[in-house]
Amino acid sequence: MLRIAALIVLLATPAFAAEAPRQVVLQQNGRGWVLTDEKHMTLYTSEKDVEPGKSTCNTTCAKQWPPLLVTRDADRAGGEWSTIAREDGTKQWAFRDKPLYLYNRDRAPGDANGDGMANLWIVAFKPIPTPPGIGVQRTSIGFVLSDQKNMTLYSFDGDKPDGSGCDIRCTRTWAPMFAPAMARGVGDWTVEQRKDGSPQWAFKGKPVYRYAHDAHPRETLGDKAEKGWRAVVLDPPLPNPAWVTVQPSDAGELLADKDGRTLYTWDAQHQYTKIKGTEERPIFDRPEDWSPVTATATDKPVGNWSVLDRAGIKQWAYRGMPIYTNKLDESPGDLYGVRGGDFHFHPITLADREI
Repeated sequence: MLRIAALIVLLATPAFAAEAPRQVVLQQNGRGWVLTDEKHMTLYTSEKDVEPGKSTCNTTCAKQWPPLLVTRDADRAGGEWSTIAREDGTKQWAFRDKPLYLYNRDRAPGDANGDGMANLWIVAFKPIPTPPGIGVQRTSIGFVLSDQKNMTLYSFDGDKPDGSGCDIRCTRTWAPMFAPAMARGVGDWTVEQRKDGSPQWAFKGKPVYRYAHDAHPRETLGDKAEKGWRAVVLDPPLPNPAWVTVQPSDAGELLADKDGRTLYTWDAQHQYTKIKGTEERPIFDRPEDWSPVTATATDKPVGNWSVLDRAGIKQWAYRGMPIYTNKLDESPGDLYGVRGGDFHFHPITLADREI
């Protein structure tokens, strides 16, 4: 991940910052505030923690996901903040009743390698205020504003302060996001009056619309489909190394190397085996099929990508997990690496590119 630090500035609303314990730092990006500890290491919540005041991550789990323990300012718990008692008797900070954790694969401030892990772990986050029915969705072009059906919202450069530049004919393709008659602005949202008197939601002074040809949630077909029209992107996607390509497949768009070979992550927490008592190698079902994606001495981390020194070679990693290709993948979009039954590997899809 995700190096969130590439996207954030150290800024928070005074009211929210004043409520937070001093062990937590708020780092702002376009869609809200990422919660980190005092060392600016990303904090997470778990979808398994459904019972308020209780953590389900203990013993072995807590080694991989260390809890954010209360070391001071416990008396500041209140509002959206609270403390919970853990099984071992220690106290842990919680945000909106969700216990907070670190991730042991995050190595540097801004890393968020645990985001989306096992579809259970999520970066702890306070979103920007939005009107009812409006939210934020992750898409291939970044995090965008969306309506209640998770359809992307757009703005038009032709809109002027004295009225919408999208006339009746235009609205057949670009449907205004109408506001309720008694709606009031919130945060960066205001209600603008169209020329016919109807109220329309506007974000940072720009009226927002839906695109008629977006058929599915998270589609962004309208982005730059016509001159002046663009999706309302709050945070762009993190960059990939220059050698990474995107390839279509029957499992969605995949990240691949420059030759189109699918890239896979391997769970590095599986055990290693020793070869001839000296060299350590990972335990694969068919080790002869897998090749590490190597890096040069001058390659630098970018976005979710880092360089690991493993078994004497420099190897690319994605979200802290080593990257491999499979020799059975001969054409772009092939997925024989996982369809051959080696379940320790996972292809990197475009949807995995967290921000």
